This record gives sequence, C-alpha cells and structure tokens, in this order.
Amino acid sequence: MLIRQLSVFLENRKGMFAKIARLLGDNGINMQAFTVSETEDFGIARIITPTEQTDRAMALLKANSYAVSVNQVLYIKCDNVPGSMANIMEKLAAAGISVEYMYAFSDSKSSVSRVVIRPDRLEEASTIVQEL
Repeated sequence: MLIRQLSVFLENRKGMFAKIARLLGDNGINMQAFTVSETEDFGIARIITPTEQTDRAMALLKANSYAVSVNQVLYIKCDNVPGSMANIMEKLAAAGISVEYMYAFSDSKSSVSRVVIRPDRLEEASTIVQEL
C-alpha cells in the first residue's frame, strides 16, 4: 500500500531528533516508524505517522522552522521468516526497479515484518508487491 512519509532535514548536532520527537509527542502526534540517516553536516529523519496526523505533523514542523517534505513510499507486510524479503527484492530487481532506501521493523513474536520502501517507480513496485 502507498503511504505518506515525512522527511525532516536536521543539523547533525546532538539532541536534534529528540527535539522533533518531543515536539510531535507534546502535540499528540505518534511516530509509528522512523529512521534517521546522517552525513557530517546534516541528517534526514524519515517519519511515518498515522495517516490522519501527517498533515498536522508537517504543519507543526514547518511552523517550528524545520525543513520538511512529504512523499509517498511503499508500505508492505511480509512473512517474518527467512527469505521473505529476498523474494520481494528479487521481484523488484527483475522488473528493473531500484530502491533508493528502505527500513523495516518486526519482533520475534510477530508473524509479519513491516517494511517501508522508496523505489524509483512507486506505482509499478506497488503493483508487483500486491501480486505476491
């Protein structure tokens, strides 16, 4: 399924993500998933919120002078067993689809892993994954 993700650009300084987490939390916005990547000078926090909170989160971040954008990503659930991701990635690769980035989460008690993928051809990747 296609969902919206916030991308927040941050200075690479201690405590910057804590400030965003506190700002969202104090305003009742839940971060359902996130990843942070960084370079020497800046970082990007990619955040998934509940669908009904995404617009409010973006407005709040902008109002607090954060550079933020929203883009669509592919959200999938796959079996939490060895080889499941390999099957998905092989199908995407066979279709010539590149993955810009991805992140996943699961726990040992869940039968599914939850994966967020940013492919170069979003609609086509969504169709392929739905067929699996």
